[in-house]
Amino acid sequence: MDEKRILDYLDKTGEKKGLEKLFRTVFGHVLSTLGKTGSFEVSLTLLSPEEQQLLNKEYRHIDRPTDVLTFAYEETLQEAIPVTDLGSITICPEVARRQAKEYHHPYERELSFLFIHGLLHIFGYDHQTEEESKVMFSLQNALLNTLPVDFYTNRRTLVKKLLEAQKKAIVPYSNFRVGAVVVTKDGKYIEGFNIENSSYPATCCAERVALYSAYAMGYRKEDIVALGCITDSRNVGTCCGVCRQVMSELMPLTSPVYIYSRDCLKHMDTTVEGLLPHPFTKEDMNR
Repeated sequence: MDEKRILDYLDKTGEKKGLEKLFRTVFGHVLSTLGKTGSFEVSLTLLSPEEQQLLNKEYRHIDRPTDVLTFAYEETLQEAIPVTDLGSITICPEVARRQAKEYHHPYERELSFLFIHGLLHIFGYDHQTEEESKVMFSLQNALLNTLPVDFYTNRRTLVKKLLEAQKKAIVPYSNFRVGAVVVTKDGKYIEGFNIENSSYPATCCAERVALYSAYAMGYRKEDIVALGCITDSRNVGTCCGVCRQVMSELMPLTSPVYIYSRDCLKHMDTTVEGLLPHPFTKEDMNR
């Protein structure tokens, strides 16, 4: 069945470019995760605090700018493919930026959070009661945490850290240097590099060194955003099977994995799950 996912996007604030692509990704992710089939359209407008305050006062009788407002309605637009117009959402970037700073997370993540919040209202979720709040906020967080967007990794910083880590490799036998970096939600870039041993099974790959170092520093799976890797290969040399299994247990399966060739001219962007679609888990150990 043909489907359309239309985002009628209007920025009245002059926000930075690239946000429309982000919002389109969020819209598609929410529809797919909620299992919404068919064609849908939603309007999203970014407003100044003054404009958002006027709407908030008119429709909610609250005389201050709020972060997000939702106006839900369903109307079928008769086109070649019928499209359900879901309604409109307004977001105030200035309020979003302030909240992002307050909650210590990236601005784009806060914008995505607010758009998800608005979309859930459109689909009938609410938080008027404790039970409603529990359901909506749980789903809201699940949608945000599985969103295929990396809000934290600066690719230039990642490459710089990878090259620095690679130089530290201890490889007296293979002379094949590998560098790895784990990126955490609080902005840390934790380095790892391969360390070889004359007892070959005792050798430890760069990816595992980086992950074990992160865990030794107190970080856990939910704190880890992404992992980067660089090798001495002129091709993109992917992680070994052992590292993939370790990554599947110590990182979220949706975490991005960025792999570079030695000159960084070639790279592969994938995920932990992309590298190991069917990992062995503790559930598989049940007897």
